[in-house]
Amino acid sequence: MARVTTALVVIAFSVVFPSMVLATEYVVGDDLGWDGTANYQAWADDHAFHVGDVLSEHNVLLAADPLGIDTCVSSPSLGVYDSGNDALTLSVAGTYYFLCGYHCDTLQQTFFIVVG
Repeated sequence: MARVTTALVVIAFSVVFPSMVLATEYVVGDDLGWDGTANYQAWADDHAFHVGDVLSEHNVLLAADPLGIDTCVSSPSLGVYDSGNDALTLSVAGTYYFLCGYHCDTLQQTFFIVVG
């Protein structure tokens, strides 16, 4: 009986909070990382992001709009992640714009994602 109850609780939790159960942690750029050698927009386009997913990244700024990644300016900045070991939980559906604080224009370290 305990196994059935536990299974029902897990199923109910999965239905009510699917993004928490299925959350994925992504390293920006996968094996290449955030070092300027990857096409970051192609990397982002190759993934389906959901509320609850986590991005691990190094020295990235969260811009307010697409102009930020076009001009390499994150003003107003919605977040600065520069410890080298940051993990950003995508807690709200929407579009997120990212750029490197040091290499945005020279290495084109920018990308955006749509979180569903």
